[in-house]
Amino acid sequence: MNIERMKSLLVDFCGIPSISETHGETEMARMIFDKISEIQYFKDNPANAAIDPIDNDPLGRSYVHALMEGKGKSPKTVVLLSHYDVVDVVDYGPYKDYAFKPMEYTELLKQDDSISLTDDARADLHSGDYLFGRGTMDMKYGLAVDVEILYQVEKIIEYFPGNILLLSVPDEENNSVGMLAADELLRTLKKERKLEYTCCIVSEPYFPKYPGDDSKYIYTGAIGKLLPVFFCVGRETHVGDPFSGFNPNLLTAKLIEHIELNPELCDFRGSSRVPAPVCLKQSDTKSTYSVQTPTSAYTYFNYMTLTSSPEEVLEKLRTIALKAFEEVIGNVESKARQLKELTGGIPRLPNSKPMVLTFRELYEMCLDARGKDFRLYMDSYMKNAPEADFRHVSLDIVREVHKFCPYRDPMIVLFFAPPYYPHSEIVKDNSIIARVVSKIVSTAEKEYNERFTVESFFPGLSDMSYLSLPQNIDTASLKANFPLWGDRYNIPLDTISELDIPFLNLGPMGKDAHKYTERLNLPYSFGPAARLIYQTVLWALENYD
Repeated sequence: MNIERMKSLLVDFCGIPSISETHGETEMARMIFDKISEIQYFKDNPANAAIDPIDNDPLGRSYVHALMEGKGKSPKTVVLLSHYDVVDVVDYGPYKDYAFKPMEYTELLKQDDSISLTDDARADLHSGDYLFGRGTMDMKYGLAVDVEILYQVEKIIEYFPGNILLLSVPDEENNSVGMLAADELLRTLKKERKLEYTCCIVSEPYFPKYPGDDSKYIYTGAIGKLLPVFFCVGRETHVGDPFSGFNPNLLTAKLIEHIELNPELCDFRGSSRVPAPVCLKQSDTKSTYSVQTPTSAYTYFNYMTLTSSPEEVLEKLRTIALKAFEEVIGNVESKARQLKELTGGIPRLPNSKPMVLTFRELYEMCLDARGKDFRLYMDSYMKNAPEADFRHVSLDIVREVHKFCPYRDPMIVLFFAPPYYPHSEIVKDNSIIARVVSKIVSTAEKEYNERFTVESFFPGLSDMSYLSLPQNIDTASLKANFPLWGDRYNIPLDTISELDIPFLNLGPMGKDAHKYTERLNLPYSFGPAARLIYQTVLWALENYD
């Protein structure tokens, strides 16, 4: 491995401000392609590398692929997957101009003691072992090592036992539109070039489990994520007569009380457990001030999975929503009785009863009531919905459907909004991934004196989720309860299921991803880690059967 070339690639890649959903991603794709095009193999085989545009992307973004084929014409292929987008640099404050200049930024931190750093970050800075800056660890190091692997494979191309496919995508930090588009390319190349994907190697950084954790990790799976949304319909009233209405904000508050940090909603398998659900947004739908109570409100949650299917999550949350609805009604009735004890008169209450529907059930109710005209109207509405945040557009679609609903009393409509990340299955003992990981662990200890801990799931969301699908997904139910599913947001479930690519994550050592103290450990990352990643490519081809 040419370490100096890798470091130069890393600094060059970090120099492009490829923040998610900005035109910097377009510039980054061009730089990656230009760097790959400098390799002699791709000068001789220009058709094997390309900048691939993402269809209907409003920013005109692309992903990059480069296929290096061994002379033996073996179908065996290892995919090297990376993302080249990064999160915003607003946290760098007045130093954000340095965020994409890791050499200068690291030197600035050494010279300017007024920049606040944790004790750990300051110790790392003065050790000389770390390079600070956005993207250094997450994950432009991974891209740099992937390009270097192409250089190394080129030297043994005459007897290389397979093929290497480098794939680098935008938007991983946001909606993963790059990876979702690239799945179709993977299927096309598989058919046209008759490739067999032995495995995918990803070099996202590993993450310490606790402060001071110096363990090194290999991940063999991906956690999943759903974004369940509760659209709560109330009954408006004047604030002077509050008991005659039904405030939907009470429903969202009660839902948050039941779901937020609820340990019973934490999926687990073996020693692996996902974080508890967290409310990411809660609001009513009023756009202006008035003394009328809101007609509707909504809330949505980050909900991670290891084993639960989307259908199972819906049923868990429907049960909670019904309980929350009953409690709100009971609380309102209790307060009405308290008011009677104080004033002698009981306020007039509406006849409310718990009603919780999935979006699929709401849509079918409206279709039964309104027929073909309703379907045609909604098809047109969704096609012409303005470009906006996926969550907002999803909510607008549900609100529009509800206008046609014959049931006009308070209700909760439960649905999913983007993004959706499937979780992966547990790796089987005799699979190629299990065999390769065993080789990594033993070699790391013998040759580099490094000890690895093998984890079943990568602890963060990643594009690895779109390499394979768990078996318990009811795709029809998922799509029906995803209002935005279609042209605007579409996961190629059939393609992912067909690809079914096993994967592992073996990455660099770094700290503080997504913070202004993001940094990469140089001795380990450009030493044992780089060599092990390259060796893993070779082992993945040798162990394939």
